[in-house]
Amino acid sequence: MKKCMALLLAIVMALTLFGCSASTQGTAADANGAVSGNAKKIMLIRKKEGGGDPFVINHLKKLGYQVMDVVDADFTVEKAAGYGVIYVSESVNSSKIDTKLRQSAIPVVYAKTQAASDAGLVGPQQFGQDEGVKTVQIIDSKHPIAAGLKDTVALYKEDGKISYGLHPGKEAAIIAEYPTSGDNKKVTVFAYEKGAKNISNSPVPARQVFFSLPSGEEPKLTDNGWKLFDAAIEWAAQNGKK
Repeated sequence: MKKCMALLLAIVMALTLFGCSASTQGTAADANGAVSGNAKKIMLIRKKEGGGDPFVINHLKKLGYQVMDVVDADFTVEKAAGYGVIYVSESVNSSKIDTKLRQSAIPVVYAKTQAASDAGLVGPQQFGQDEGVKTVQIIDSKHPIAAGLKDTVALYKEDGKISYGLHPGKEAAIIAEYPTSGDNKKVTVFAYEKGAKNISNSPVPARQVFFSLPSGEEPKLTDNGWKLFDAAIEWAAQNGKK
């Protein structure tokens, strides 16, 4: 009887240890796996009122993301702890964001050119905006953000505004641009892999993306336009993990 009790006790202890080990490994997987639990949580930084941010928020929620929107004046990096992606709306006052996100360990998707410049994605004043644009040219069709699209893609259902950066860093992936002549290519979608060097030759601590989406243009996006946007968010959220 004593032998049976001892054997039973040994089995219980072994199962307990195994359970603790599995629990620890599960936590590590959540922290280091391909898409951790917080990859579906997005912090959206916006201006106090107005703009097309509700379109983006509703769209992301339909895709299954948990979205917390924060007014630019109230944003702090600490508030973003536990989120998988930070989205900087074009509506923000960039002076209230400044360089806060330059060293963010959380992936960032910028729609605001000034904020992207402050973060080192493009140089100072190396950005702009054009009107009367409907299509963009896919440059790197093999990049995940291209979402399988190639050549000329209709971004909008009708003419609208685009934002762009000029001469991103050499290690940036150029996804799409607004075709122009000469060397001043107007890059509408570009991205830095985690560890890639930005315009200041500094490695970025997490994936960082610029995606052209001027405030108020959201209702004009075509299905392909949203497809590109969705791919940018998803790629950022993965943050270099397979």
